[in-house]
Amino acid sequence: MRIRLLLALIAAGVSAGVAFGDIKSATSRAKAGEFDAVAEISCAQEVGEALGPCEAAVARDDASTVVVVTFPNGFARLLMFEGGDFLRGNTTMSGVGTDTDWSLSDGLYRVRVDDQQFELPAIVVTGS
Repeated sequence: MRIRLLLALIAAGVSAGVAFGDIKSATSRAKAGEFDAVAEISCAQEVGEALGPCEAAVARDDASTVVVVTFPNGFARLLMFEGGDFLRGNTTMSGVGTDTDWSLSDGLYRVRVDDQQFELPAIVVTGS
């Protein structure tokens, strides 16, 4: 019994390491400007601001996706997804990227990171 539990924990750790490696690779690709797709999404940089158009550049690696959203003023934020779930945003002068909320409904991700809001079609995140 203990051996099975130990093997299960090792397998879970290896799987978690693979997932982490995927997001790390996708993040590295995004930071290097190696994108798989570019799209226009809706976003707002400040609380109370109406959603407007922003550029979204997408880097994928297996089940990991990093979307670099660039606001009209040139400020950019990375949004990180794993297996279709939103994980976090990168640390910026606007905040550390962990004060978040998100949902997926009718093929549209609604993501809030710090004071910023983003609406991304699911195809931008998943590729399909």
